Amino acid sequence: MPISINDLYEKIDRAIIFLSENDWMDKWKIQKGVFYFLWLDSINNKYAFRDIANKMQIEPNRQGPYSESIGSEVGILIREGYLESSDINSKILPVKSTQKGKDSFLQHLKSNERFCLSQIRDILEKLESDEVIFFVYFNPYIPDDVKSYFLSRSEMKQSLISQKESYIKKLLSKEIIDESTADKMRDNIVKIQQ
Repeated sequence: MPISINDLYEKIDRAIIFLSENDWMDKWKIQKGVFYFLWLDSINNKYAFRDIANKMQIEPNRQGPYSESIGSEVGILIREGYLESSDINSKILPVKSTQKGKDSFLQHLKSNERFCLSQIRDILEKLESDEVIFFVYFNPYIPDDVKSYFLSRSEMKQSLISQKESYIKKLLSKEIIDESTADKMRDNIVKIQQ
């Protein structure tokens, strides 16, 4: 069953507020976190991720999946006082949920959304932005057609691939992935290079 655009924006707002609830989160992590959440949510709720990507205009970008719509939503949440930014003019636009944002959005989180977002936030808080991009790009559980589409315009692709072992070691050491997932990532990267 398709999701309405209003329900989708409400879901995204809840995700943004939750992801930035504990600490400052830069716009790149917010983008990748929302992307990952929407993909997982599409599986859990049985709607087509491609439809969501189209509705939210999530497109390949030099630094990973990016949506002007999600970026604009962050701006709206700042203007309306649901988020604050430590530096509104920064290229990375660090944001954090305000009490108003938490009170307005977090009470509407469904238990499965809360669980999923808490897992994603844990990943985002442990990783640097480039490590998050590597994790999303080469995640063996995201379908190949989705990954290849988002990798198509990446300026970072070759750099990430050439440093794959370093990134995989970081993900392992931070307990984001296990050895089995690391092997699947390596296999994925080999397929991408062919």
